[in-house]
Amino acid sequence: MLCLVTLKYLAPALLLVLACGCGSDDTSGTPASGGSAGTGGLGGAGGVGSGKTCSELLPECLENQQQCVEGSSGASCEACPSGKYADESGSCAALVGTPHAHDFPEQTVGAGEEAYRCRSWTLDNDTELFINAVELEQNEASHHSNWMFVPEDQYPGPDGLWDCKDRGYSQLAAALAGGALYAQSTQAKREVQKFPDGVAVRIPPRSKITSDTHLLNTTKSGVTGNTKFTIYALDPKDVTVRLAPFHLDYHGLAIPPKATSRFSAECDLLQDFGGSLDAKLFYLLPHTHALGSRVFVELLGGPNDGQSLLDVRGFNGEARGKRFGPAVDLSSASGFRFGCEFKNPRNSTIKYGIGDQEMCEVLGFFESPMAFESRVDEAKPGPTDGDIQTFTGACNTVAFSWAGK
Repeated sequence: MLCLVTLKYLAPALLLVLACGCGSDDTSGTPASGGSAGTGGLGGAGGVGSGKTCSELLPECLENQQQCVEGSSGASCEACPSGKYADESGSCAALVGTPHAHDFPEQTVGAGEEAYRCRSWTLDNDTELFINAVELEQNEASHHSNWMFVPEDQYPGPDGLWDCKDRGYSQLAAALAGGALYAQSTQAKREVQKFPDGVAVRIPPRSKITSDTHLLNTTKSGVTGNTKFTIYALDPKDVTVRLAPFHLDYHGLAIPPKATSRFSAECDLLQDFGGSLDAKLFYLLPHTHALGSRVFVELLGGPNDGQSLLDVRGFNGEARGKRFGPAVDLSSASGFRFGCEFKNPRNSTIKYGIGDQEMCEVLGFFESPMAFESRVDEAKPGPTDGDIQTFTGACNTVAFSWAGK
């Protein structure tokens, strides 16, 4: 009984934390302030045409949160400038809401250095904030970062950059004290987490934003840069939906050497949700490291069983969060089927973890009176699918009320 109670109260923290991991990709940056990060794109850097039309290239552009631009030699995917996001038509549209921006101090990451550092930004908000969008721009060799909100009296000390140990910071404690706001896609230099208009995450009055950041510089010279973090707040009267978080976590990875493998699981939520999945899906963010070749999420059960919600191929260091507008009605489904594929060229088995290990996780936001954490702790081998070794595991789910959050 004690274990069950502990899980119940720890689960909210697990929802929001996509763990920091390592990759071997270049992490040199572009300016965090005063422009877009990464102006090249699919079809060639600097807007070189692909030979395709935008109608053909648009899905690839949107998968990486980029606009589609027609050119004389074909269409190309290009990043949107600051303050804008790629809408469903493939054009750059202005982010809605009142922007609240903060430039964090510069820091230097030495050649070949890997470090973990924390930061905070006290909002001085006397009223609640309803966040429709988050915009991150960084050139400080940030491999991954998790962003929370907590009461402003938590982790006392000056805002800016600080050693996580000095203030006893942990993602678990921060999520329990407040909630989750955003998680950076692996190595993304610019990313926008944009919900449909009227949809928001609520930040209570007198809050501060905190983040722990995994910094990784694989170059032969030091990288000096910073992060600019902007939240876009809606007028309360314009808020139509308050979001709850959920987290799918494939912890039981044992990726075989010299092979392509697929790890999948079916997370049936009906028992945990009282027999009916009364929810609408608005956002999904996948997370793997450099060996991940695919992340997928499907509907489980009901007339739309197997309907694809997310199917991201390859690892490219771009922003990979997916917005759903209109939202996906989950009421006829029983849960989610999810998983990842990996190509492991090494001679050793890869497990779940940071450093040179791997992860398979999905962070989601949905309209629901409940939040949940589903975790797979063990995977068992299944039949091969062509040249792919398959593994399946059981989901262990903890659900809890999010009403009134």
